[in-house]
Amino acid sequence: MSSIKIYIAEMRNFLTLWLGQSVSSLGTTMTGFAISLWAFERTGSALVLSVSALLVMLPRMLMGVFVSPFVDRNNKKRIMIYADIGTGVFTFVLFLLLRFDALEIWHIFGINLITSILGSFQTLANNVAVSAIIPKKHYVKAAGLQSFSSGMVEVIAPALAAVLLGFIGIVGVIAVDLITMVFACLSLAYFVKIPALRLESKNNKPKFNVRIYLSDLSNGFKVVKASALLYRLMLFMAVLNFITSMAAYGLLAPMVLARSGNNEVALAVVSSAVGLGGVVGALVILAVPTRTKRVHMIFLCYFISVIIGDMLFALGSSLALWAVTAFLGAAFVPTITANATYLWRTIIPIELQGRAFAVRYAIQSAAIPIGVLVGGLLADFVFEPFMAQPPLLLGRVFGSGDGAGMALMFFLSGFICAVLSVAFMFNCTMQKAETVAESTL
Repeated sequence: MSSIKIYIAEMRNFLTLWLGQSVSSLGTTMTGFAISLWAFERTGSALVLSVSALLVMLPRMLMGVFVSPFVDRNNKKRIMIYADIGTGVFTFVLFLLLRFDALEIWHIFGINLITSILGSFQTLANNVAVSAIIPKKHYVKAAGLQSFSSGMVEVIAPALAAVLLGFIGIVGVIAVDLITMVFACLSLAYFVKIPALRLESKNNKPKFNVRIYLSDLSNGFKVVKASALLYRLMLFMAVLNFITSMAAYGLLAPMVLARSGNNEVALAVVSSAVGLGGVVGALVILAVPTRTKRVHMIFLCYFISVIIGDMLFALGSSLALWAVTAFLGAAFVPTITANATYLWRTIIPIELQGRAFAVRYAIQSAAIPIGVLVGGLLADFVFEPFMAQPPLLLGRVFGSGDGAGMALMFFLSGFICAVLSVAFMFNCTMQKAETVAESTL
C-alpha cells in the first residue's frame, strides 16, 4: 500500500471531521460578517460591534474551564452534535427574526452569548476527539490542516458573504449557514467514529456532586502545572500574546487606515495578506517533514514572525510593503500553533485533555483582550500625541501625524517580543524541561 493510501486510511476519521467542521465554520463566519454589517448600518456604533465580539470571545474563554470536567467525562461525539444542534437552533431563531423584520441589537448580544457557551463545549470535545482518532505521528499535520482551513475561511468568508448579500440578502446568508451546520452534524453523526475513552464509561461517571466537580476542575490545573515544559510554555506564550496584542490585534486596522488616508481597499489587501500568509504557512507544514526540538522551533518562528510582521511592517509606508510583511509574518504562525498543539496532545493524558486545553486557552487568551485595551489607551493618550511632533530621528523613521504613534507601537511590540523569544529559546530551564518531556514521549 502506498504511503498516501496509508496516510488517508489513518486520517480518514479526522479528514471527515475536519471537512464538516471547516464547511460549518465557513457558514458561521459568513453569518458573523453579515450580522456585523447589519448592526453597523443600523447603529453606526463601533462600540456595538466591540460588545458583540466580546460576547463571542469571553464566554468561550471563561466557560471552557468550567465545562471541561463534563467534556472529559462524557461522549465527545454526542457533545459536538448536541452543541452544533443548539447553535443551529439559535441561528434559526436569528433567521426568523430577520425574516419577519423583528431583529434587535439585544437579540444579537443574547444569541452571541448563548452560541459562544455552546461553542466552548464543541471546541473542547473536538480537541480531545482529534487526539483520539489519529496517531501521534500525524498530530502536527492535523494542526496544519486546521490552520489551513481557518486561514481559507478568513480569506474566503468575507468576500463570499459580500457576494451572497448582493444576490440573496442577509436572510439567504444565514440560510446557507444553517445548511453548512446540517452538513457538519450529519457527517459527524454517520461517518466519524470516535473511540470511547476511559472516563466515559458508566463506572467512571458518578452522579454529579460539588466535591467531585471541584476535584475534576482542580485536576485540570494540576496536570498542566505538573509538566514543567507546558506550564512554562503556557506562561511565556501568555506574555507574548499580551505584548503582541497591544499592537497587532487592536491597532492593525486603525494604523493602516490612518496612514493610507482611510483607504478601505488598503486595509482589505493587508487583511487578505494576513489570511493568505496563514494558508501558505499551513501548506508548508503539510509538505515539510516534522522535526524535533519543537520549543526551539516555536520561539524561532515567533522571532521571525515579529521581526517581519511587526517591526518591518511598522517601518513601511506603502501598501506593497505592508502586504508583503503582513503575509510573511503570518506565514510562520501555523508552525507555532502546530508544534505547541503537538506538545499538549502528547504530554497531557487524553482523559484530562479537555480540562488542560481549557486552562491553556483561558490563560493564553485572557492576555489578548487585556493587551488590546492597554494598546488602545496607549495609542490614543500616549503614542499618537507624542508622534504628532516627534523627535527628529523618530520622525524620519516613522513619520509624524496620524498613525505614526501606532507604527512606533508596532515596532516596539515586535522588538520586545523578538528579544523575549530569543531569551525563551535559549532558556536553560525550558531546554531541560523539553529534554525531559521528549524522553517520556
